Amino acid sequence: MQNKIDEIIRHYFNDAAYDIDPVPFGLTNLTRILTINGRKYVIRVYNRHTKDAASIQFEARLMAYLTNQELSFTVPVFLNTNGGKPYVQLSDGTLGAVVSFVEGHVPDLSTADQAAELGRVVGELSSALRRYKPEWNDEGTPFTDIYHLHPLADCRAVAAFIDNPPFEIAQDSLHFYKETVANAEQSKREWLDLPKQLVHHDLLIYNLLSIDNRIHGVLDFDFTSLDIGFMEFAISFNHVVQMTNGAWEPIEAFINGYAQYRKSSALEWNQLRLLTRIYHIAVLHIYIGQHYSGVTIEKPFHYILDQFRTRDEWLLAHRDPLELLFNKCLIER
Repeated sequence: MQNKIDEIIRHYFNDAAYDIDPVPFGLTNLTRILTINGRKYVIRVYNRHTKDAASIQFEARLMAYLTNQELSFTVPVFLNTNGGKPYVQLSDGTLGAVVSFVEGHVPDLSTADQAAELGRVVGELSSALRRYKPEWNDEGTPFTDIYHLHPLADCRAVAAFIDNPPFEIAQDSLHFYKETVANAEQSKREWLDLPKQLVHHDLLIYNLLSIDNRIHGVLDFDFTSLDIGFMEFAISFNHVVQMTNGAWEPIEAFINGYAQYRKSSALEWNQLRLLTRIYHIAVLHIYIGQHYSGVTIEKPFHYILDQFRTRDEWLLAHRDPLELLFNKCLIER
């Protein structure tokens, strides 16, 4: 892997000494911090199963667009190689890139103020992504397309994994998965006509950077694609409930922060539980694809599967108070 990093650097910098340090993010691609000529950058070697040249070019265009939107936070910007491209194709066909380094640390999510800050950033970014006018090939793969999120996790591959898991999975969990997938497929008419836009799909605290309790940076646009717009809220809302054990004060604060930039319709709210189900199914399918590519997934797969069941039960149990809160704070009149 060091040879690949050396080869990438030679396409951007001329004969300069450099240091490489690990990062606490970047599970899909190999990601490192590069320090060269006294400046920090992020260098990536892309996973060949999930990233191609077109998707890198789309991400570079999107980062340039967001940089010009005068947002309250920063996003990484792709550097051009010596040849003027935003990425490198290495001698073995692997793709790599160097992007700008964004300062900050992973934010906390233990108080209502911090939850409101997260909600504000999710709403602000969602509003900016709604204004982006994609080029014809900028749509990506939506999370609603659950069998095309990883090239090794099509319908047959997923079925083979579920029918014969490579590690122990409780039968009631497998039954829950199968039942909810079937229900989601049967419910397509309920969500196909919901408004669509670009969605980040991974606005969790691990992809955010904070300075002085203010979110300063948003990272990792690998999964950005044209999808149901309310999916962004559903994913981040799920994260807040997970990280705060369902405490009501940060949940309300998150919704109020989001509502500073975005409102939602009653039709969207009514699909919150379904979209949350689709999100968990999508993540599980991505992990199944990673399993077939040789990655060890047992621990994260169980974590998401357990979260899937817990969140579904929580949303069902709290539907009435959530509906009152949404009507008060989020539903457009």
